[in-house]
Amino acid sequence: MTLTSKPPQRRSSPQSSYGGRPVFGARRTHREQTARAVLYELLPRAQAEERRRRCERNGRRVVLRERNEALGDEVFETGHWTWEDWVALKVGRLEGPRFQAILSVVRQTLDSVDVDPAPLATTRGGNLLIPEDAGIRLALAFVGVKPLQRYDRMRAMARGLDRMSNEECYYWHALCRSPSTPNGAKALRTLLTSHID
Repeated sequence: MTLTSKPPQRRSSPQSSYGGRPVFGARRTHREQTARAVLYELLPRAQAEERRRRCERNGRRVVLRERNEALGDEVFETGHWTWEDWVALKVGRLEGPRFQAILSVVRQTLDSVDVDPAPLATTRGGNLLIPEDAGIRLALAFVGVKPLQRYDRMRAMARGLDRMSNEECYYWHALCRSPSTPNGAKALRTLLTSHID
């Protein structure tokens, strides 16, 4: 993988898996003065159940929620898509310093696809739907930063993700998500943070 010195201009691709439908959603809340963000992937129920079965066979826990429980009804009232029988698969939850470490990725990624980052990037919080390519980049940030303890490594992870092309993000997302590659996220963390002592 080649990391460029300047983040590429990114725009949402109408060639996404579901014809441009946003397939990620996020919610930001505050609990005891600490920001908490949860990222979900939105999938048809049958596909989500199959992914959960495959992951659990390989020892990986998957949390499925009803989409309205995860993100509320109002977020699904925009756009022309029908959401009947879609569910939310939890990608990850970040709070405190871990979430602060990826805020630059959140802002730049959502700005690049013309989605207002305010519900995630400001203290007011809220819910939003996210296009596929932006959601994949954010999913990498959530799973990549989650186990890190040092803030310098968290920031290095965020900077590295921001420099990746969309193609690189799709590649790493497939590795991190696949039940047959349980060390995909670890390999990504190694790639982006191994230069830090």
